[in-house]
Amino acid sequence: MAFQSEQLHVPHTNDYPAAPVHSSTAPLRLAIVEDEPLVAHLIREMLAHSPVEVAVFTHSAELLNCPELLNFAAIVLDLSMPDIDGFDLMGRLAPLQHPAKILLIGGVSQAVLRASHLYGKRIGLNVAGLLCKPFSRDELLIALNLLE
Repeated sequence: MAFQSEQLHVPHTNDYPAAPVHSSTAPLRLAIVEDEPLVAHLIREMLAHSPVEVAVFTHSAELLNCPELLNFAAIVLDLSMPDIDGFDLMGRLAPLQHPAKILLIGGVSQAVLRASHLYGKRIGLNVAGLLCKPFSRDELLIALNLLE
């Protein structure tokens, strides 16, 4: 089965081996925007043996104020956050014409994930994937390969 960037959910399965996240010699610059420190830590640990340079932001405002904001090739974005939620953050990234590919994550329904995906696309962002929480390391790696 070939995965496409428009896929709305990566299924739970052990049928697909975890592939390298990034194939070029330079590491993929990845921002994780996740308000739960434990979840952010777990995502970072899942990527520990992959050629990814990770920056973790526990508040959306931290990402928006980061001088390196436009240098991230990919953003893993939690939809449910207390300060500026994923919807609002996408709305603030759109006017910047941010080039990053975005992987939306959340412990929300498929309908909310799909609506978020459509909203991001409609406002000009490159929303390239979705993952329902909880997800496995293999699911994360497969979804990040969609981002290339």
